Amino acid sequence: MRIRNIPLVILIILQFINLSAQVKLIPNPKRIELYDSGFIIGGKTSIVGNTTDKFYISELKNCIKQELDINLKTVKTAKNNYIEFIKVSDPVEFVHILVENMLDAGFYTGPEGYILKITPETARIFSQTETGIFYGMQTLKQLITANREKNKIPCLVIYDSPDIPVRGWQDDISRGPIPTMDLLKEQIRTMSSFKLNYFTLYTEHVFKLQKHPGIAPDDGITKEELRELSKFAKKHHVKLIGNYQSFGHMEETLAHPDYSHLGENHHIISPAMEESYDFLGDVYGEIVPEYDGKYFNINCDETFGLGEGKSRDMVDSIGIPGVYIKHINRLNDLLKPYGKKILMWGDIVTSYPEIIPQLPHDITVMAWGYHAADSFDEAIIPIASRGLGFWIAPGINCWRNIYPNLQATEINIYNFIRDGYKHKAGGVLNTSWDDDGLNLFHNNWFGFAWGAENSWNAPSDLPQEESDKTRKYRYENFNKSFDALFFGLKGEESLTDQMADFSEIRRSGIDKVLTNNRFFEPIFPLYSKYLKEGKIEENLSVLNQLDIIRSNIKTILPKITKNIHIIENLLFAVKQVQFTINKNLFRIEINKLLNNRSMELIEKLKIKKGTLICELKNLKEEYIYLWNKENRSHWLSENRKHFNSLKSHLEKLGGYCMIDPANEVSREGRKIVISSVFNELPIHYSLEGSPVTPESPRYTAPFFIKKNVTIRARSFDNEVNFNAAEKKLLYHMGIGRLHKLNSTWSQYHPSYDGGGKHALLDGETGDKEQIRSGKWQGFSGQDIDIEIDLGKKKRIRSFSMGFFQNTRSWVIFPKQVEIYTKKRLKGKYKLNRILRGAIPPEEKNSLKKNYTTVFYDLKTRFVKIVARHYGKLPEWHHAGSEYDSMIFADEIILR
Repeated sequence: MRIRNIPLVILIILQFINLSAQVKLIPNPKRIELYDSGFIIGGKTSIVGNTTDKFYISELKNCIKQELDINLKTVKTAKNNYIEFIKVSDPVEFVHILVENMLDAGFYTGPEGYILKITPETARIFSQTETGIFYGMQTLKQLITANREKNKIPCLVIYDSPDIPVRGWQDDISRGPIPTMDLLKEQIRTMSSFKLNYFTLYTEHVFKLQKHPGIAPDDGITKEELRELSKFAKKHHVKLIGNYQSFGHMEETLAHPDYSHLGENHHIISPAMEESYDFLGDVYGEIVPEYDGKYFNINCDETFGLGEGKSRDMVDSIGIPGVYIKHINRLNDLLKPYGKKILMWGDIVTSYPEIIPQLPHDITVMAWGYHAADSFDEAIIPIASRGLGFWIAPGINCWRNIYPNLQATEINIYNFIRDGYKHKAGGVLNTSWDDDGLNLFHNNWFGFAWGAENSWNAPSDLPQEESDKTRKYRYENFNKSFDALFFGLKGEESLTDQMADFSEIRRSGIDKVLTNNRFFEPIFPLYSKYLKEGKIEENLSVLNQLDIIRSNIKTILPKITKNIHIIENLLFAVKQVQFTINKNLFRIEINKLLNNRSMELIEKLKIKKGTLICELKNLKEEYIYLWNKENRSHWLSENRKHFNSLKSHLEKLGGYCMIDPANEVSREGRKIVISSVFNELPIHYSLEGSPVTPESPRYTAPFFIKKNVTIRARSFDNEVNFNAAEKKLLYHMGIGRLHKLNSTWSQYHPSYDGGGKHALLDGETGDKEQIRSGKWQGFSGQDIDIEIDLGKKKRIRSFSMGFFQNTRSWVIFPKQVEIYTKKRLKGKYKLNRILRGAIPPEEKNSLKKNYTTVFYDLKTRFVKIVARHYGKLPEWHHAGSEYDSMIFADEIILR
């Protein structure tokens, strides 16, 4: 990196980082003085025990035995070649000791800091606390692990202390995977070595309650396990934060028949029922005492739908903010007997800042956000500016992903901690989430270690461009340290480079290629986005990149000496994406077959189908193996269903029926073609939506319709039970009469094309509960502008156009729909009618509205419809008002 033209403040920071980079440590120390000599660890080296915790001595001995195959002795005194832990609680005496050892007595170690001095004769750790000694020992172990030449570690002086007192991490144990005790202890052991000091298990329903035994799964978390984990954590200077979701996100509890009556809706416990607080009191009575830390996280985030059920009268009376604050204070009352301080997520507080003065005075609110952004001030300032105690919660971007988004994680963690520290955050909680229940934890270590680096060494508040330069430089050095410390790599080999290259595949242009949804996505429907020109080359290019990454990982593998078991997860993720790419290419060939029937291609695709099924079977078996290494059996059966469903889809692919209505209407009506993928089996159909049986009419040739119909079709085979295909088709004068579509549909999800350019005139309407059915066409940040050519002047008696709204999902009804007409191609459109919406964006839930009108004397050839989108999201929207809203439509009906 070139140093010139960099501001002085950046230059100073980079010079410090460069000096620190000469030794590989996570997190980097605050100050380091390096010398040319070294301390040799040999058979005569001893540990001066004194009164130091025997656990520290045992940990250090184990490290040296593992790394150097040397058994150290513990002695009371030694003259040279020894390691010593020196804890002096008295501040005056501590200063005296530092001066005596020619150390900077002005360095403030605080409650967790330490000074490590290594000379050719001794390695000594100085601190005023046991925690400081423990962290000094972690640094010493890292010097032995990754910074030695044979048996010699560098002579140096390290002055170190954290910027942020609370440096935590969270494992989501309620959205699928419940980790084994071995994995939970591995987390504590590893994260404490990176100097994180708080750990919480995000808990919704998995704690095994004695008073309410039906809620948790059989292999949920028990009191005995929490006690064991607390004892283990305490040795590693990690405090467990109690955790129980106490408002929203209670789906699993409320789905139980014995507790469903407590629901405001399917996921919120109702604040209108005293029984809700009886239940939560029971829960707290069993869970809270098992945590000896001072914090308890009540969560209480994303309470969507509050006031739509039993609490409607309360909301009408005191408003959503009033109901929310009343609930928080009730929970605070329940927790008071246990002496706990409340933690909770900050999204509701940010939306309703007027409740802040009514919150418990000692509450801590967590500002959260998981995207890659230049600034997180918007999430922080509404909380920090009102004097609330707060933490910030960045995220390991793993949820719904085959492999974490390392690029987003890098920026999110760095910038969020930077902004949190700037506003005086009291803590950091680095989070992982398991939203779809498929996540494997071993892919998350890298992101958590990066969180540890920045929690200990909070990034400086610099102008954005300078901050980005510093981040990139720090990240580069961090990666080298992670290679050395976590994988034991020496020299130039870098596994983190391969991890980054793999994560970067998500930017290849292939839509969401590293997501679980794409991996499990069936072949049909054949979205146009997947079939565009150039997609074959794009997929083959990515396949080649994956082969290179996989080959590089296998080349590096023999040189890895630590955490080798993690590599299985990385290689498995690569194989998953390779499968997704092969499925993409197979889909493109299926589309080619449908447009050009060929026996040769059919036989070729049958072989490829068999190969995909075999690959999927192997991937399923490997996933189960990896799951069982990390987790208890709970939820594995749910994840097996994803594999089984895709396997069934592939096995039945040959008999998959397609009902294809023509885009144009002739004098005979609308032509309907029914086919199956390989066209080898008889197809039967019905036109009235009735079940299809072998006695139903057999399809032999295209037919025409001139009315509304529900067509069902099904292939029949003696050995395979195929599913029926169905299309509900309206018949009206606008079918296929598209002249121009002057808007561009959203590329966010392939189903948002609605079926292509004819989607708004194809006779198919959407269901408000199935926004991704492929029948809705979605547009972001723009109006819908479409022109219809009826072929000649015709009388129009009615108009209807359907729209969808779910404001939480950013989709809002149009402000108005304008109808223009003209009689000739070269004529000018004249405004005929304006239809204004009557449902505001504040209306909750998923809604469908048809904008309709009748005409008494309209005869025209061309019709232009403009649906005006809402604009930016409302000020009160949970995502913020800087984003464009979307507009979704299903069908323009002219009669």
